[in-house]
Parts: sequence; structure tokens; C-alpha cells
Amino acid sequence: MVDADLRPTLGSLGAKIKDLAESYERLLKENEIEAPTLAADSPVNISKFTPELFMTKQKLADAMNDLSIISQGPSESVFNYAHNVGPDMAALNIMNHFNFWNAVPASGSASIADIAKHTALPEEVVQRVIEHGTTLRYFAYTDNAAPSKSPIQHTSRSAALAKSPGLRALVASCIQDIMPPMAIMPEALERYSLGKPKTTKEMSETAFAMAHSGGEVFGNFANVWDYLENDGQGEKKGWRQRNFNAWMTYIKEIFGTKDVLLNAFDWKAAGEATVADIGGSGGHDAFELAEAYPNLKIVVQDLHECQPIFDQNVPSSLQSRVSFQEHDFFQPQRVHADVFFFKLIFHDWPDKESVEILQALRPALRRGAKVLFVEYMGKQGEIDASIPRSIRQFGTSTDLRMMALFNARERPVDAWKEIFRAADERFEVVRVDANPLTFMVVVEAVWRGEE
Repeated sequence: MVDADLRPTLGSLGAKIKDLAESYERLLKENEIEAPTLAADSPVNISKFTPELFMTKQKLADAMNDLSIISQGPSESVFNYAHNVGPDMAALNIMNHFNFWNAVPASGSASIADIAKHTALPEEVVQRVIEHGTTLRYFAYTDNAAPSKSPIQHTSRSAALAKSPGLRALVASCIQDIMPPMAIMPEALERYSLGKPKTTKEMSETAFAMAHSGGEVFGNFANVWDYLENDGQGEKKGWRQRNFNAWMTYIKEIFGTKDVLLNAFDWKAAGEATVADIGGSGGHDAFELAEAYPNLKIVVQDLHECQPIFDQNVPSSLQSRVSFQEHDFFQPQRVHADVFFFKLIFHDWPDKESVEILQALRPALRRGAKVLFVEYMGKQGEIDASIPRSIRQFGTSTDLRMMALFNARERPVDAWKEIFRAADERFEVVRVDANPLTFMVVVEAVWRGEE
């Protein structure tokens, strides 16, 4: 029997959307949250999400997506997506790469000639890209009656990009760093996985490795981190790593991972503890943690390109307690920490490499030392039909990225436990907290080995 969920009518979906939109609007007002608009002065983010508000928003997104599909019809909805997805991405990428956002005043307008001068691009290119951008609500014409001659003004989407370097960094990384390998995933699967019972787990057999096996555009890089660290020449070398750091800082802001971090562990009860923030980038998490808990001493560990970012941003008040140490987490750990903290690290690596990262901790582990993961929820076991598809999509999107870049996956709870078991049976997983509201899972393990 076909599930009734697959037979909605335009009318029933319209009524559902109306009810959800009214509930959402009511919840925003009750929580004193300003609702977004399409205008440039719209709030950039929705703050103070309650569980009810968040779930209502996601259910509304699902219903609107269903209405869009059935209003077009199955064939046309597929055609429209396939026809538009590439140009949509290209327009956003161009506008972001050449910073169209800051070419238009926040509360004013700019001509095509003004934007062309700001970006150093030909007016024809700017005109054509802006034309497509306005169909996606990036920018708008000040005079819709004569758009070809109209100055350009911001919408809420373009204004958000003008205001947020972190959002611009996210767009650049998602499109420029991640999309080329994802576009050739069929070729990688055909070469390395076709006809086999399981997909390859070798880092040398990823879509990323295929895309970066040489050539003028993408270069020859062993893995994503090699690419981020070493792409570019002269002063521009490592620009992708710096961009990635800005992206990670933005993720902290948009998903409220500060609260996830501060609540991931009983940091106060840890006492005068030493924390190793492994793969800690430019220290954005360490600074938050040290500000909140003066009892902690934190060592941020990452590759050398991250140190200038750390040095630039570390508050003077924290310099006595937060330091940077260049470290490759595949090499033996040198810091005898009480807590070894990994945030958004292991989902980037296949099982073999994840096990090796944990095993590299062993020289520094003392009995009772904690290993703490904060990761994307990903796909937590069996599909939970009560969770809106738009939430599940976040995990499945990240999961496919991991396949393209690392031959890794977003892991369910049991898989996290298996990673620890495979690394060393002296690791004991004592806690796993998965929260769809934050898209995050916290995993805590204790080292039960001898001193």
C-alpha cells in the first residue's frame, strides 16, 4: 500500500503550510524573535531557537518542498532542478569569489558599471550574473518595471553575505573545495567500487584524489588537508586553510556550537585540568572554553598554517592559559592532557585513519584520561520518520561529502563505539548524546589503561 504521505493534494499541503507558517510566526513572537524578511535590513540569523520553534521551521520547510514538487509535477521538477542547479551554483560562486556583496551599499544601490568597477569584471559578465542572481533573491532591482536599466540593491540574502565573512567562507569552501570532487563521484565509484560488496576505504581512491591527480586547475594534492594547507603561491599559499578556519568560526555561530561545547563535559568539575584541543584550527573553541572556565589550561594543536590565525586572535587575557602547538594528529601525542578534545574531526576520516588518530594518543594517556568528540549527528542508526526530512538531509548531505572527499561516512552511534574498540580495548565509551536540535553528537570515552 502506498503511504498516505505520498498522496498529498495541493489543497492539503497549502492548508498544512498555512497552519505551520502561522504557528511559526506565533512562536517567533512569543520568543521575542524578529522574523526574517527578504529586505536588506532583515536579521541575518534566527536566534534563540527553542525545540518547538526549530521543529516547526523544519516541518514547514518539508511541506513547502513537497508543494513545490507536486505543483511542478515529477518530470518537470527533476528537469528544473537539473537545469538550474549548475547555473545557480556558478552565479553564487562568481558573486562570492569577486565579492559582488560589498560592491553595493548596505542601504543604497549601485549600477552595473559600479559593480563592474569594484570587481574588475566586464560589465557584460556582471549584468548576466546579476540577472541570474536576482532570480534567486541575491540582489534585487530598484525598479522592476525597467530592470535592464535599474540600479541594484541588496536583498536579505546578499546583505547577509556582505555582513558575514564566515558565511562567505562557507560558500567558497562548499563550492570551490568540495563540489569538484562531488561532480566526479560516479567516475570514482565506477573505477574503485563497481561490482564490489563494499565501497573502498582507501584515501588514494576518493573522488577528491581523482580530481586532484594533476592538472592546471586543481593541482596535485594527496588529500583535502594537503590542499587546504598548500594551495596557492607566495602570500596566497594556505588561503584555503584560512578560509576554512573562517568557515569553522561561522559554524560555531550559526549552530550555537558554543553551547554544545560548554555543555559537552563537566568542565568545572574537571578542576585544574589540561585540555588538548586537537585539530583546533585557529583556537576559536579554545578561547570560548577558557573564557567560561578559568580552571582550564588549553593547548590548541593543528598544522602550522593555523598558528598565525591563533596568534592574531588569542585574547591577551588568555595567553597564559591557551597556547598553540604545531602537531600532526597522526603522530605520537606529546601533551599529557586530562581531556583530549576533538570537534568535527573524525567524520572527515575513514575508519582506518580514525583508529590511527586515536592510537596516536596512547603515548600521552594516563589512566582516567578522557577523550571527547563533538561531531555532526550524521545518520544515527535507523531512519527516524518523526525527524523532518530537512534535518535528515543535513546529515545525508554531509555523509555524501565525506564519501567524495575521504571515503569516510557519517557514523551511527555503534560505529563510534567500534572505532574506539578497534583503536584499543582500553578505551571505554561511557557516554553518547545525540541531539537533532543542534545537529551534534557528543561521545565521551575514558582510558582504562595503566599509567
